[in-house]
Amino acid sequence: MGTRKLLNEGHCVDFITLTSHEKLPNFEATEAVWRSSWGALYNALKRQNNALAYLMIPERHKSGRMHVHGIWNAGVSQRWLKDNARKRGLGYQCKVVHLSNSGGASKYIVKYVGKNLNSNYPARFRRVRCSNNWVDIPQPATQSGELHWEYVGTNGALQIVYDECQAKHITLIDQETGMIFDDIDLGTIVSYA
Repeated sequence: MGTRKLLNEGHCVDFITLTSHEKLPNFEATEAVWRSSWGALYNALKRQNNALAYLMIPERHKSGRMHVHGIWNAGVSQRWLKDNARKRGLGYQCKVVHLSNSGGASKYIVKYVGKNLNSNYPARFRRVRCSNNWVDIPQPATQSGELHWEYVGTNGALQIVYDECQAKHITLIDQETGMIFDDIDLGTIVSYA
């Protein structure tokens, strides 16, 4: 939803990956550096685009360190990001991929949110982070406050969530019928318990 709005308003929208400094030993160390580094990098990005809007998803890498995937309208080059992230204590490995439609964005985001649904993260760790001006996605009305919701807009994105939940033995429920979800349909909103 946010990507579509930004693209419709004529913004340059990119999928980005930011890594942690390679000398940091573990998730806790990389998260601590991220907390102190993000503010400085954010300010530098705001100087590039005062209307900066972003959505980011931190992830635990196979190495145990944290890296971040995101979508933003900063309009910076990969070289700019590498240099400026490194200057602020983050890793040198960065990636910037320009998005021309919102379908690719939803696929990326669902992939990275779904990748570690049951991973052990520290208390109060925010799995999805977004700027104040990112589009709000309304929470579906539900009888049970214990359900977690994912908006899915493409078959590929839904397949990723479906496969991840199946591998982790999480039950998917079709919002319209209340039945256990076992079919792949475009534009479905699913919940998992």
